[in-house]
Amino acid sequence: MRLLVALVSSMDNPEIPFWERPEIVEQFAARPPDQRMMELLGDASRATRVLDLGCAGGRNTEWLAREGFDFYALDDSRAMLEKTRSRVEPYVGKADAGHRVVEGRMDNLSVFDRDFFDLIICFGVYHAAQSLEEWHCAIAESARILKPAAQLLMTQFSPRSDPTGQGLQRIEPHLFTGFRDERRMLLLEPDELDAWMAPYGFTPVRPTYDTTAPADEGGTRVVVNALYQKNG
Repeated sequence: MRLLVALVSSMDNPEIPFWERPEIVEQFAARPPDQRMMELLGDASRATRVLDLGCAGGRNTEWLAREGFDFYALDDSRAMLEKTRSRVEPYVGKADAGHRVVEGRMDNLSVFDRDFFDLIICFGVYHAAQSLEEWHCAIAESARILKPAAQLLMTQFSPRSDPTGQGLQRIEPHLFTGFRDERRMLLLEPDELDAWMAPYGFTPVRPTYDTTAPADEGGTRVVVNALYQKNG
């Protein structure tokens, strides 16, 4: 009953930021762990140190905790972080959950040391950059905290996405509006993404590709899927 009241209150209150709304938290939390992540880490050492960058409701962080990886998670939504911490507490305890699941922005990862992680997973986060500068800062920060030869598994929307069926609105080169949270997004095609990642020392481990899937709003989302290795 308490959750239902919170959901109704959130929907009736446009002052609550999109990513802090209880119904959005629950929607993202209900999704299953990412299949690409599970396949990549299936035979990996449990000592692998992984960052879930933009952890949302913790669907992937919980899997990492349950499987015994040396995991960390970061998000800038306090509601998402609260949900994620509650999901990993049964595996690592409350104190460790608070240490491992931290608040922060993708373009400022100063909470982590240089060459700290073996893998970053980042699904649908980099494209939330509100400017080209923010996107480039985010990629530079990810490169900084990855060890040499470490990997980055990521997804990012393509400008061919049409989430509402009414098309996107291009407002600046590579920047679009038309998504349900009403913010701009920085969208790239697979070849553009590879070209933009290269100056930061990232080389594709396998060809970068796109997939098309239904969008929650009723249209479609074209998702660019990539796995990069940081040059040693």
